[in-house]
Amino acid sequence: MSQAQKKSLLRYLMPAMALGLFAFLMVAYGSAYTPPKAQKQRIVCFKFKKGTSAETIKKHMADFQDLKRQLPEIAGYSAGKTFSDENSTAEYDVMHYLTFRTDAEIEKFRESSQYKSFEKANEANWEKVLVINSEIK
Repeated sequence: MSQAQKKSLLRYLMPAMALGLFAFLMVAYGSAYTPPKAQKQRIVCFKFKKGTSAETIKKHMADFQDLKRQLPEIAGYSAGKTFSDENSTAEYDVMHYLTFRTDAEIEKFRESSQYKSFEKANEANWEKVLVINSEIK
């Protein structure tokens, strides 16, 4: 094999080898690092005072959702408005469903300045609040 052929072959093989090495490292990293699963859940339900505007409720929902972006302790988040069916009426207007990895992360969330600011900015609109903590099995 001539020198020119070796260089040409090397030019084609190097990117393939680099891609193979990158793929191997990504698989190795993925199997070596798996974050701990969420073990705790926290459901927070809010009943707004009569006369609270739809705009205020929408802002409340957006502000709570922003906490997920600001606080890494929150492993998962979803929320929605409650609804009534023919057998019952909803006691609360909205609920937020959060998941955490540990009790310490829940406590860190509760004590965070971001959550305390959220409470201070919105508590005047709440008639009542229900918090439910549970283990994820």
